[in-house]
Amino acid sequence: MLSFGLLRKILSDFQVGFVLMKLIANFTQRNLTHTVLHHMKKALVIILTLIGFLAFGQENKLERIDDEVNSIKSDSTLTQTEFDWVELTGITTDGGGILKVWQNDNRICKIVEEIGLSYGRLRTTIYLDNELPIKIIETEENFGHKNGELNYKELNEVFKATIYVFDWKNDESEVKRIGKRIMSEASCSMYELTESIIERAKKATTE
Repeated sequence: MLSFGLLRKILSDFQVGFVLMKLIANFTQRNLTHTVLHHMKKALVIILTLIGFLAFGQENKLERIDDEVNSIKSDSTLTQTEFDWVELTGITTDGGGILKVWQNDNRICKIVEEIGLSYGRLRTTIYLDNELPIKIIETEENFGHKNGELNYKELNEVFKATIYVFDWKNDESEVKRIGKRIMSEASCSMYELTESIIERAKKATTE
């Protein structure tokens, strides 16, 4: 049989051991937590740095495209030609349509397609570099209202989508939208819409 003194010593040693185990566990946990937090902070700094570089690179791409677009706008050597959109497509609309093409020699640099509808006007503007789109602007304008009727003298822009194209062939782009479509529908594929307008412009300028 264990004596009372021996039993008390065993219990005392057990308590000390338990306390030591808790201290070691807490110390390990604190050090582990500190290590984990340290690595998390380092990872967060790396991620934020990468995001900053990517955002800066993206902004540079947008600026380069805008610079190219401004160069096209200010190029006085470009020749502008206008075509009847209804005659080109065989589609009749309430407000008719027009296709405008700017080109240097036989190279198309800018295309504007305007379609008049019963509620307003749709316009698609395409800027090209080496015959590939770099910026596409799509707008919807609606007629105003006066005394419960359409005011055909007033056009209000209700929607605008600006597409910056980084790589046309690989479908890399950034889209900025302002407003909301009211009457028009989004194209199933901006690629197909743009291609059809470019083909129409090429056909019109070569015939």
